[in-house]
Formats: sequence, structure tokens, C-alpha cells
Amino acid sequence: MNIEELIAQGVDLMLLGMGMVFFILSLLIFILKGVSALIHKYAPHVEPPISVPQSVSTPDKPVTDPELLTAISIAIHRYRSNS
Repeated sequence: MNIEELIAQGVDLMLLGMGMVFFILSLLIFILKGVSALIHKYAPHVEPPISVPQSVSTPDKPVTDPELLTAISIAIHRYRSNS
């Protein structure tokens, strides 16, 4: 085999491999879109519960709930200790 045949064979294999990857990824996209459409069609729609906090903080009204203050303090402490 001379170099031209080897290069041609390499290019053929490259194009075959790239074509297969493109085909498989395209097939995956169509399958995922189909499954998503089926789920949206047959799955029941559930509204997420809306929870309103008991005490809302505004500039003129600070938060007074001790459990909420404790949770916020712990979250700030953990955030600062991780970074």
C-alpha cells in the first residue's frame, strides 16, 4: 500500500465515524423529543404548591421569626466556610 491509499482509507474511516456519530446523536434527539411529547400528552399535570413565607422581610419591617433567622444564619455560615 502506498501513502495515497492509506490517506484515502483514513479519510474514509474518518467520514464513516463522523457520520455514525452524527446519525446516533440525531437519532437520540428524535427519541428524546418523542418521549418528551408522550410524557406531556399522557402524564397528569400537577401544579406545584405555592408557599408564602409567614414573615416577609422588607426594609421597614425586619424578619422576626427566630427559626428563619437561625436557618439564614446557618446557610450564610456554611456558604462562607465552603468558599
